[in-house]
Amino acid sequence: RPVNCFLAYRLEKQKLITTVCPGVNHREISKAVARWWSEEPEYEKEKYRQLAELDKQRHKEKYPNYKYCPKKKRPSNA
Repeated sequence: RPVNCFLAYRLEKQKLITTVCPGVNHREISKAVARWWSEEPEYEKEKYRQLAELDKQRHKEKYPNYKYCPKKKRPSNA
């Protein structure tokens, strides 16, 4: 699947975080990046929206008949 604007942002920021704080877990990365995203100005978010749109177009060219079909989760026996 193509990445959305937030995922494009998160991937970029994750590289920065793991460089500065090696060994940090994904939960903490997600919390920090979500907070940063909510504080970003619209012009900065627009950059990632454009990246996501480009990724979506590339994906559509590569997989023209693709349709997202999520699979239902099996109920756990817990």
